[in-house]
Amino acid sequence: MAWDPTQGQEQPGNGEQGQPSNGGPEPDPGKSTPQNPYEGQGQPPSGADPHSGYGSPQNPYGAPPQNPYGTPPPPQNPYATPPPQNPNAAPPQYGTPPYQQGGYGYGYAPPQQAPRSIGQAIQELPNQYIRVLTKPSAQTFAEEMGKADWAMVWVQLLAIALIGTILGFIRAAIGLAASSFSSSSGFNPNAILALSVGGSTFSFISIPVSFFILVGIQYLLAKAFQGQGRFLTQGYTTLLYQTPIYIISFIIGLIPIFGGLIGAVLYIYSIVLNVFAIMAVHRLSGGKATAVVLIPIVVLFLLLFLCIIAVVALFFAAYKSTTP
Repeated sequence: MAWDPTQGQEQPGNGEQGQPSNGGPEPDPGKSTPQNPYEGQGQPPSGADPHSGYGSPQNPYGAPPQNPYGTPPPPQNPYATPPPQNPNAAPPQYGTPPYQQGGYGYGYAPPQQAPRSIGQAIQELPNQYIRVLTKPSAQTFAEEMGKADWAMVWVQLLAIALIGTILGFIRAAIGLAASSFSSSSGFNPNAILALSVGGSTFSFISIPVSFFILVGIQYLLAKAFQGQGRFLTQGYTTLLYQTPIYIISFIIGLIPIFGGLIGAVLYIYSIVLNVFAIMAVHRLSGGKATAVVLIPIVVLFLLLFLCIIAVVALFFAAYKSTTP
């Protein structure tokens, strides 16, 4: 009897293809295969290609941002020849902002002047005098600040002393014509010589001393108001208006009465120019610069007034003591 390989096994019938044998557990016909809980909610069904039907994945943040500055320029050669500069253009300013008219703070950076000889600087002085006297403003003085030089300060001081001495000699000579210094035979040359020598010696000493005292007091007051200028610059700009005004006052002073009135007007005008000079040199407002200029004048007048009162009181006391 031949051995049957299918002996002991049941053949599947109709509808039982692929079903387990009777020895295995049979599936419950009332239960279905478990479904994917996320199916139908934007997820692919089980066993399906996750990218089928969905196309390429989208970037949830949209397109990448574009460069707002465009393509950067190629690097420059630091050793290349610089482009030609305009020789007439204003020099670049560093640190301090340019001068501004009005408002607080006159931050003008004076242009640097090329070195000048004394002869050239003296030739430029008349034009500087005219510009300062006819265009009174802080801007005008600020434009002259870069030319400050100690040599020109002393040249102008000596010029004031010399011209003042010569004009004083002329005034004295005119006065001698009707004074007791003259004799019946004419002028007394010894008296004229004594006046001229004494006046020259006093002018050459008193003018520089008084100038540096006044400028020094104003300089200290400007520093107290947070001024930023230099003593040399302040002295130089002060002489730019004092020198022509003093010379004009000396000349007009030869005219009786009229010369005194014009001299008073010129003195007031010099105060105004002094305020503009302090504004430009120390970068102060108009109010602070005015205080710097007027405080020494007010103090001087108060001291003079007190001295007059003291002298009058002494004379009055002496008169009372001698009167029975």
